[in-house]
Amino acid sequence: MKKLLLASILTIPGIAISELEIKEGFTVKGKISVIRDTAKYRSVEKCSAYATTKSKTVAFTYNEKTRECILYKSVRSIAEEPNATSGIIKEI
Repeated sequence: MKKLLLASILTIPGIAISELEIKEGFTVKGKISVIRDTAKYRSVEKCSAYATTKSKTVAFTYNEKTRECILYKSVRSIAEEPNATSGIIKEI
């Protein structure tokens, strides 16, 4: 059932397929869309999954020290940050 649902979603016209470029040890600087700090978003995997569901999100950063998932509308730069993992969303 899941395979059938996934196949039907991928064949619907107008849906963009995206991939994530993950950068460990880096944080994104840019226009913030939303910051989440609840347990629901407290991992790189959960933060990236959330980011890919938001159509205007172009990047995310998960900071282990502050336990925040930050989504970005635009990227200005990328900086080294030992406690962070970021992802840049690219449409393919």
